[in-house]
Amino acid sequence: MEGASRQSLAAARSVLDQVTAVPIGATAGSVAPEVRRIAGDLSAVATLVGGEPTVRRALTDPGAPPQSRTGLAARLLGGQISQGALTVVSAAVAGRWSRPVDLRYALEELAVEATLAEAEAADALDEVEDELFRFGRILGQNPQLSLALTDPAAPTSVKVGLVTRLLSGRAHPVTLRLAEQAVADREQGDIERRLEQLSRIAAARRGRVVAVVRTATVLDADQIARLKAAISRFFGRQIQLQIDLDPAVLGGVAVRVGDEVVDGTVLRRLAAARRGLTR
Repeated sequence: MEGASRQSLAAARSVLDQVTAVPIGATAGSVAPEVRRIAGDLSAVATLVGGEPTVRRALTDPGAPPQSRTGLAARLLGGQISQGALTVVSAAVAGRWSRPVDLRYALEELAVEATLAEAEAADALDEVEDELFRFGRILGQNPQLSLALTDPAAPTSVKVGLVTRLLSGRAHPVTLRLAEQAVADREQGDIERRLEQLSRIAAARRGRVVAVVRTATVLDADQIARLKAAISRFFGRQIQLQIDLDPAVLGGVAVRVGDEVVDGTVLRRLAAARRGLTR
């Protein structure tokens, strides 16, 4: 997203944080159903906006004043979705969007954020983040399983059912719901990439950056702590490590944060030496 869309998403996210916050004295279990409904409603509105170009253009029309766009949202959606979801949607359509389609993408991300808010309230956000990341890695190491979940000829219900059988009782309920949504959305593309994206969104809820560390051997607690501290100092903010065991690296570690890669593996050094010999 470009500047205007990023700012509008940030503003809508702040409103979402307010409507999904656990009130003082309340428990996570008492607010979970409402937060879950907000997430489902936001996802449904995203589908509507994505499938109806006329509605999408009307809700993002830069020539219409914000109150006109929010009034339209209220007329279209009032009574159809929860008040909390409508409040978030109103905040979104009041913003300016660089492209009309960005509203749809923003609503989809906000729906994910609402789902993660449920895990955060239950103090399970770290668990969900880690499970999403590891499920993506499992798919990466099992091509047949990955193909079964991405086969365009396979019915969505079959793919969702497969995810349910794989994760039910083995992962947090929020992880299961997000993974099911990821395979159900045909437009998201690469399921492994989508799971990694979901993991990053979870990490961002705590203001952290995710660093994917590839290593050939299991790191002990002291090594992980020192590596985390070093990467956090480098980027100037808290870092969440996700360890990807990969025997192919031979030794050392490779660290990827977003598009930045610091490769200190033996495999990279051997490749560099090989290139030098062929010159």
